[in-house]
Amino acid sequence: MFLPGEPASWDPMSDSDDLPALAAAVREAAGMVIRRVRYESGSPLTWSQSALLSELFRRGRATASELADDQGLRVQTVWASLETMEQRGLVVRERDASDRRRVRACLTGLGHQELVEDRRTRDQWIVTVLAEEFTAEERQTLADALTLLVRLADSSLANRPLPAS
Repeated sequence: MFLPGEPASWDPMSDSDDLPALAAAVREAAGMVIRRVRYESGSPLTWSQSALLSELFRRGRATASELADDQGLRVQTVWASLETMEQRGLVVRERDASDRRRVRACLTGLGHQELVEDRRTRDQWIVTVLAEEFTAEERQTLADALTLLVRLADSSLANRPLPAS
């Protein structure tokens, strides 16, 4: 769980050629940001529920297997999350018209609304922190780093097959 004031282990004065240390620092920093944003949002959505709603927004409809592959989750975890979200009215699951063995999930209007509100709340916290605690130069440095972070996420090097985009 996120704890305010959680220390970062990366020393900016460290040797950037120490790739294992840099990799651990990138992973830890990304995790800290994700945990903090989720904490500040007060959202009732779990990380996996938020990720699944986002993926359904991108895809339109998807099976639990497709969602599990895309999000790096177990199919059973996806099924459980879909069940919970269906009970809350955020998603609906329906049999595929062309293959009755398949069940596809999609967002409901309420699910779309909750996703948009969750994103707005999270983004607003980030905007507030950037405006009040970061200088213009620091914001530019952060903006410049985003290109590199996206490149890292989109790398073709993989330990397992990448999900279809």
